[in-house]
Amino acid sequence: MLMNRATLSNRQSTDDSIMGAVVGVVGCGRWGLNHLKTLSELKTRGLISAIHACDIQSGKLVEASKYADTFCTDWQTLVTNHHLDVVAIVTPAETHHDLAISLLDYCRAVFIEKPIGLSREEASSIIAKVQQTDSRLLVGHILRFHDAINEAIKIITTGEIGELQKIEFNRITTRQPPDNPNIFEAMAIHGIDTACYSFGELEPSTLSVSNLALNANKYPIKAKLSLTFPGMKEACIEVGWNGNEENREIKYFGANGTILVETSTSSKLIIKTQENERIWVIDNSELPLMKEWQYLLQPLNTASQQAIYPLPEAIIRSIKWIELANHKIQNTSTELDESIE
Repeated sequence: MLMNRATLSNRQSTDDSIMGAVVGVVGCGRWGLNHLKTLSELKTRGLISAIHACDIQSGKLVEASKYADTFCTDWQTLVTNHHLDVVAIVTPAETHHDLAISLLDYCRAVFIEKPIGLSREEASSIIAKVQQTDSRLLVGHILRFHDAINEAIKIITTGEIGELQKIEFNRITTRQPPDNPNIFEAMAIHGIDTACYSFGELEPSTLSVSNLALNANKYPIKAKLSLTFPGMKEACIEVGWNGNEENREIKYFGANGTILVETSTSSKLIIKTQENERIWVIDNSELPLMKEWQYLLQPLNTASQQAIYPLPEAIIRSIKWIELANHKIQNTSTELDESIE
């Protein structure tokens, strides 16, 4: 069967004499600025030669210009004026699909913040375009790059706390919700992906939603998700805005002990067994966003890296379970545990 290949005629060749990648960032909000700060540091290390920022709000110019070499207000100007190697899409989730499909004709790699799209169809379409254009894709499942989480998984594989049975994921913030919030797409997706990743890429079996709170426009801003997995394993994911205090903890429960990870720091975890309790400090730990960018900027080596990360099935899996969570709450507005305006 013949497959139509997406055109690459819009891609402009990069001058190989220039050291470091040329990177574009579309979206300069709170998290987009974190990307720009990270890229600015990588520029001082020689991994990046230029940073070009884009946001539809011209008022973002002042903040973005602290880190970027140029600023514009539409992606068409961005790709017309610059030969880009990589583009990061750090915009609202509903814009990810159309931006990714368009931008893949102008660059060699895209970094799309999670969720990659709002449906499995959108996710599959982006992945297909990446494959057709022989590009690279990194989806921002940032906790896969968290040093303490990866160290906890290594310790679990040694058997120190016994077989992993349960994961508790908490991400409560005191911040106000953004416009048109969806707690599943913004936060719960991290918990779902981290649970699957920690259980060795297991596919969940069931999902339930409780402790749901909606704002005045019936957008979910707080929820507890319970996932079951094969082998009597489970994950409890509690997420929300407007919290009384910050809570960014992941707790792993094994048959013989626990491991606590505070995700606000990537350098420390607390291990408890029947025999003792110890604090494990990781030397030379780097922030997960920095590690994501380092991963994407390294030359593709088939022995150690994937052209698409996470694997397509993992990317689509996280979208699948977020879709299910959204479906479960569509007709539950009269049965909420609480309602926050």
